[in-house]
Amino acid sequence: MLNVPILLLTSNVGSMFEEGHEMIEAWLNSITSVVNKYKPKILCIHCQEVGGKDFNVSRDLVDTFIEQFLSLEVMSDFDRGRIHLDNDSHDIALFTALGTLYMFHKSLPSIYSWDFLDRNYKPVTDRQVFFKNFNESTCLLRIKYPKEYFPDERFSRKGYLHSRYLIGTKQIDLVNIHLFHDASNFTAKDNPHYYSEKRRDALNYAINKLKTDNPDMTSNPCYMFGDFNFRLNTKDVIEYLCGGTTQNKAMKENGDLKSIEFMRTTDQQVILNLELKKFDYYDMGRFTIQAAREFRKFDIEYHTFSGELHELPVRFPPSYPYSEDLTCGNQFLGTRCPSWCDRIFASPSGMKAVKDSQWSPSTTVSRQTVA
Repeated sequence: MLNVPILLLTSNVGSMFEEGHEMIEAWLNSITSVVNKYKPKILCIHCQEVGGKDFNVSRDLVDTFIEQFLSLEVMSDFDRGRIHLDNDSHDIALFTALGTLYMFHKSLPSIYSWDFLDRNYKPVTDRQVFFKNFNESTCLLRIKYPKEYFPDERFSRKGYLHSRYLIGTKQIDLVNIHLFHDASNFTAKDNPHYYSEKRRDALNYAINKLKTDNPDMTSNPCYMFGDFNFRLNTKDVIEYLCGGTTQNKAMKENGDLKSIEFMRTTDQQVILNLELKKFDYYDMGRFTIQAAREFRKFDIEYHTFSGELHELPVRFPPSYPYSEDLTCGNQFLGTRCPSWCDRIFASPSGMKAVKDSQWSPSTTVSRQTVA
């Protein structure tokens, strides 16, 4: 058996590419810091929204990002690696904007990656980047959810990437996943199950397809990590925060709802200002106190998959949504109810491997520059 320190990282990097070089530098500094802290022999980074909102505009910046990542001093001892970044932005029916960065330390024995076309293992002897030639790689599967799974049946950059590696005699499956977000705070408040059920159905699809296409996955460690977009039950959170308040609604000229102000009756203080894309609670710092333990009871989406997915104790504050301003990157943005969107889960065999100490994964999540 092989006992190797593995570092699993997931990071939604959309804003990083929109803000440019300064934020990329900060992100790379965070990677350096966390690698120096945990000293992994295997580094696995899953990225979502690579290239930002307009991939074609940021394409050159993605090239620069890859070069800077590989040239980091902490990467000098990782002599082998596989980097895959989806670049099919011209085809929305295929494009996921997902990226995987896997690096292997020079002290490790032979590493092999699974070829999904030839159905056998291929040796990993060097560093290879699949970006402009993304579709040429057969050592990774890109899966887009069927159109009917998407909210309003409109394609967006969501899906998952599946990789498999053999390290010594141990097989490990890695899945980078991105599920649907809450597009409207009003919908999340009035019908909190609409988006969560879409996410549930897509995740069920991914899990069932993985098991059907790879029957041996149940007996080998699998780690699924990425942006699950799991949200707190917005309706229940608002009732919890704003119980006993009065509501003041403002309408748009066309008659649509513009905003709802929840006001404290004693002094008319606005406790929460809710808009389509605004969740402005008067004391957002409350979501960071004791890692927001008081709000964990509203984090229930993953319970549906408790038999399939397991995670280590969550001891960090909600991972989303943080400010995109580097000077206040640890503050919430005030657009959505803070939630643990970014997660790292293990299959039953994967969690057993952790507990049996056959593998020693260290886990962390990241939004932009927060590591």
